[in-house]
Amino acid sequence: MTETIWQFFLGISNIWHASLLGVIAFVETLFPPFPGDVLYIALSGLGFSRDIPALLLLIPGFLGCMASTFILDSMGRSSKLEKMEALVIKASGKNGFERARKLLSKHGSWILIFSRFIPGIRSLLVVVAASSGMKKSSVITYSSISVVFWYALMVGAGYVLGAELDKATDFMGELTALLLMAILAAVLIGGAILLIRMKWGER
Repeated sequence: MTETIWQFFLGISNIWHASLLGVIAFVETLFPPFPGDVLYIALSGLGFSRDIPALLLLIPGFLGCMASTFILDSMGRSSKLEKMEALVIKASGKNGFERARKLLSKHGSWILIFSRFIPGIRSLLVVVAASSGMKKSSVITYSSISVVFWYALMVGAGYVLGAELDKATDFMGELTALLLMAILAAVLIGGAILLIRMKWGER
């Protein structure tokens, strides 16, 4: 599927390049299974080859992702949240939703700041943050910080890798594995610190 979409995108003129990046970011944020990050990297590489400034490759991703973030925030605050939760769980799995709830209950602001770098549940985190009662302004502000850094990374990867779909796919696979290892390490270190504190508290 990714290859088919990529071949279609290659025929798009420069005029629509920025708009296409925005659409990719919008769709990927709402529907995580869509290979948006891989396509964004490759299209950023294509943009550089067409002499499109880096800022014009970054801004569409930010705007597209934030547009989806507003929708996800609204979902979290909806009176029909239960039905929406069922749809989200169906798309992402119940375990992912529960993990998102636990993370937000403990470290809301910091989790959202790093949300784009948390594979699998990054879009869910916005919904859960909103449903947990966090202020809309906080959800949007913290999420926007994460979005800026994420799409700066995507554009930077595009600059280095060029308009190569295979390289973008490999990069995202390695990045996802690295991020998961970093999260696991953080959880283990946090757990060890907690156990040490509990031991000292017993003395």
